[in-house]
Amino acid sequence: MDKIVFVTLMMADNMQKRHFPVDGNSLIEYPGETYYAINSVLAQTLKKEDTVKVILLETNAGDKAGEKNANYFIDELNGINKICGAKISYEIISSDFVNDKSKYKVLYKKLVGVLSQEAELYADITFGIKTLPILVLNALQFGEKFFDCSIGNVIYLKTEFKNGQIVEGSQCIYDITPLYMLSTFTNTIECSSGERAISALDALFEE
Repeated sequence: MDKIVFVTLMMADNMQKRHFPVDGNSLIEYPGETYYAINSVLAQTLKKEDTVKVILLETNAGDKAGEKNANYFIDELNGINKICGAKISYEIISSDFVNDKSKYKVLYKKLVGVLSQEAELYADITFGIKTLPILVLNALQFGEKFFDCSIGNVIYLKTEFKNGQIVEGSQCIYDITPLYMLSTFTNTIECSSGERAISALDALFEE
């Protein structure tokens, strides 16, 4: 299967490998340690017959952290893939820390430009500036609507800090795929009134 993975890269230069438990989907919990939460997910879901395109979203912050962290990701996933044997390619898409409307358009067109027909889409929206997740999630919806793509997992890594340090045991992968699907439901449902739409939403939650 063709898979496309969107990953927002960490901007800081202090990555550490950890084991990340998963909230809401034990099937994607990886027993080992990784730098990136999505690599824990991919370690559990990659198959030999998969062709995987990884899109690494780097935010330029005036230092070399993005490039270094991209290499962490690539080396890590390549190591995991020694067991899986999938075919993996990487593309780095860079954007500035300060964005404007014209740059949003350029970045969004780059994201949808990597989509392919009937691919399975994944996203890790843990890091980067706050506008990146919005663009990534919209790119996923674009893929579903116009390329007949399906959704694998949409995740982010929750982390608690105290005095600038990570609180041990606080990090946890949240599988927010159902939340993403709620957005898709809202955008695609057709009802004659707001009341009917709320009734449809109630029915969805009852399932």
